[in-house]
Amino acid sequence: MKILAKKDLSKALKNWSDSYDVFAPGIKKTGDIIFDRFDENTFTLNYGKPSLPQKSEVLPQSEIIFELKEGKYKEVITGNGKMLFGMRACDVMGMRQADSFMTRDVTDPYYKSKEDGILKVVIACAGPQNETCFCTTVGSGPFAEKGFDLQFYDVGDEFLVEAENERGEKLIAKEPFGKIDAAEAGTRIEEFKVKASKSVEEVPALKEAMNRLRDGSASEKVWEYFGRKCIICGGCAFVCPTCTCFNVSDYVTKPGEGLRVRSWDACLFGGFTREASGHNPRGTQALRLKRRHEHKLLHYNETDIQEGLCGCVGCGRCSDYCPVHIGTLEVVKAIAEA
Repeated sequence: MKILAKKDLSKALKNWSDSYDVFAPGIKKTGDIIFDRFDENTFTLNYGKPSLPQKSEVLPQSEIIFELKEGKYKEVITGNGKMLFGMRACDVMGMRQADSFMTRDVTDPYYKSKEDGILKVVIACAGPQNETCFCTTVGSGPFAEKGFDLQFYDVGDEFLVEAENERGEKLIAKEPFGKIDAAEAGTRIEEFKVKASKSVEEVPALKEAMNRLRDGSASEKVWEYFGRKCIICGGCAFVCPTCTCFNVSDYVTKPGEGLRVRSWDACLFGGFTREASGHNPRGTQALRLKRRHEHKLLHYNETDIQEGLCGCVGCGRCSDYCPVHIGTLEVVKAIAEA
């Protein structure tokens, strides 16, 4: 355990930038806060949960996985030393779940090569980032339990910095990080955790909805109602930290040459489950919405959820960004109340 004065944080980030490609929250000219390469002039700690989870760092929205050139196939496997500074605990849990899914049976080399090179630095949440956060209900936050290299706890004018592994220990081995008594640090962190956990409101409807899905008592009218509202934009899947569905397409770039590209897909799209015969077992939007939420709340692999409650990490982004308000919060409340 180490301690770092807030005034020295930029110095630490600049030091790390000598060895890693550091991505951190920054304020753009438009006023938007996004994760981008560290820039001391735009860097800020005044941010909530990022608009997008960091899954695009390991599963890009579109990536070339192999190419055909001069009659030979060549895999395109990339990865580099990158630090994601300021991750939230829910996004770390999302990455843990995605890692398990992508490596549980057969390791995906394109995914794994990127994940291996990423350093995860978490800033524990002192409370909910907005009204849609429900990390405590699903067991993903407001602080990370596993899956990080460093975790920062905001204790006023200083950060207490916890390393989970040897990589993290090396990052804080030198100045500007200072020493602190282990017992004192443990007490202060425990106080932080208790206060932070109590500040995030529980969502009893989520567990009630899971029970109803499990025993088959969930009303089908819920799916019909939301199916009529859905505009099939796919946004909820694209902002979700645990959605990993993708499509694979082949492109001819010129005679005798081409690319195979992997890109994000979503189970809410009609073509996702359409079979070669033309039959679609999920032929309505109501059924596709049901499929998506059952995969989060019912049909998940116990290994993949990484000691969490289910396949949802409680970040609330689907509720934040759905134009017609069909996020997990709205769905579970409708199931519980129906």
